[in-house]
Amino acid sequence: MSRIQKYTFSTLLAFIFGLVISFSALAAAGGGSTVAVGYAGQSVDSITFEDVTVDAQYAPGGGYGSSEYSCAALVMKFYKAVYGFDVWNLSSSGSTPICSNGESFSRTDTPRVGDIVRFQDRTHWALVKEVEGSTVTLIEQNWGYYSGGGYVAAVDRTVEVGDGQVSFFTYSAYGETAAKIAEAEAQAQAAEDITWEQARENAFPDEEKISIESEDNLKLVALNKEIENVLNHSFM
Repeated sequence: MSRIQKYTFSTLLAFIFGLVISFSALAAAGGGSTVAVGYAGQSVDSITFEDVTVDAQYAPGGGYGSSEYSCAALVMKFYKAVYGFDVWNLSSSGSTPICSNGESFSRTDTPRVGDIVRFQDRTHWALVKEVEGSTVTLIEQNWGYYSGGGYVAAVDRTVEVGDGQVSFFTYSAYGETAAKIAEAEAQAQAAEDITWEQARENAFPDEEKISIESEDNLKLVALNKEIENVLNHSFM
C-alpha cells in the first residue's frame, strides 16, 4: 500500500469514526453547537458557580485517558476548584462518584447547576451547566468528532430528566463551597479573638465604665481602689 493510499485510508477511517461518534452524540443528547479545536488546552466552554469559573478544555483528536482533557478531568477540576476536594470513581457507566472529604454524592431526579452527569450507555461524565424545566444543558470535555477535515468539540448539548439516557448525582453538602467554609472559619476564629476593648467592655457594667487605655492602667485603677478603701476604713 502506497503512502497516498495509507493516508486516504486513514482519512476515510477518521471520517467514518467521526460519523459514528456524531450519530451517537445525537442519539444520547441533542441540541448544542460545535467549536473547532485548533490547539491543546483550548477553552470551548465554561461554568461559573459561587463566583468560581472552570473551563472545559480540549485538544485536537480528543482527550481520552488524559488527566487534563478527559471527561472525568473536568468533573474533578470543578469540584477541586469550587469545593476543595478530590472526586474519585468516575470509572464506568455504573459507578457512583466518591469525594475525598467524607461527604457523599447521591442520585437525584432534580439536578442543579454543578451536579455530576453520568451517561448510561458509555463511560462518559459531564456537569450540569443549566436547568430549564426538564431540559438540562451540559458542559463537558472529550466529546467531539472529526468534521470538515478538523476536530470539533460539542458544546451546550442537552439531555432530558427522566429519559433514561443519563443519571444525575448531587453533592450532599451542595453550596457549602470552599470559599464559604473558609469565610465561616475566619468568622469563628475572629469571634474567639476577643480584643482588649471588648474584654474591657465586658468587665464593667454600663454605669461604671471608665476610660482605660491598657492592661497596666486597669491594674493601676484596681490598686487605687484598694488604697482608697484602706484609707476610708482608717479614718472611720
